[in-house]
Amino acid sequence: MIRFVGLGLSLEQLAIGAILRLLKCRKVYIDVYTNLWFPSIDELARVLKEHGIDVIMAYRKDLEGYSISKIVREASEFDVCIATAGDPMIATTHVAIAVEAARNGVELEIFPSTSILNAAMSLSCLQMYRFGKTVTVVKPKDGIVYEYPIHVIKINRSLGLHTLILLEVDIEKDYFMTPKDAITVLLYIQRLLGEEVLSEDDVVVILKAIGSPKCEIKIRTIKEVLKEYFDKTVYTLIIPAKKLHSIEEDCLRTIEKLKTYQTINVDTFRNIVKFMAI
Repeated sequence: MIRFVGLGLSLEQLAIGAILRLLKCRKVYIDVYTNLWFPSIDELARVLKEHGIDVIMAYRKDLEGYSISKIVREASEFDVCIATAGDPMIATTHVAIAVEAARNGVELEIFPSTSILNAAMSLSCLQMYRFGKTVTVVKPKDGIVYEYPIHVIKINRSLGLHTLILLEVDIEKDYFMTPKDAITVLLYIQRLLGEEVLSEDDVVVILKAIGSPKCEIKIRTIKEVLKEYFDKTVYTLIIPAKKLHSIEEDCLRTIEKLKTYQTINVDTFRNIVKFMAI
């Protein structure tokens, strides 16, 4: 059997059902290349190993290509978990594994969890039904500029919708795109296209390190973003619709006061897992 287990964005968000499923697996592949998990994915791996579970810290090469058939073969013999920060099926890689497992008659389970998408929407206080298509901003590579994000923002704004923007993350290279980097790329793209989708007075909702005690929400204009320094961590941006509902306007005026608290530490988690493993 193969289980795709969502870990939420942090230890705080790790569900009891997720823990129970991880404990049932002989082997757990932990996806460590798509996102951060707070306080540290290494702590989760350490606790699982204490219970005799074979834990693989899986990078892209371990979950794609020829590795898929290897994982499916293992899952036909014993229970295998693929654990992911956030929701397990947002990554297209995991969908490919699930399809291959189903084709080979391997029993399949998907355990959803909190993802960066629904967490960002919730924390922003903006109305969920007013979100349009989500897009990812990546830095130009080898002279190639990925123009698609600005087109998505343009379409969403023309429809009166908010745009949730994911920023490029490369865990292996320790690269985390900052809001300043992302806005710079977007402005560069619109200059190339000769358009003005965004202006310096447009507002951006900046969500920093969602799921961690250091989570922050900032409301800035594009002009302010370009002047600000940002720590190296995971960020998510939201470009609000041009016209907001009055409740949304009120919320954006106060949302920066939002606080996040840590109630579970690693030692407490270790004790919880010991109890559940009995």
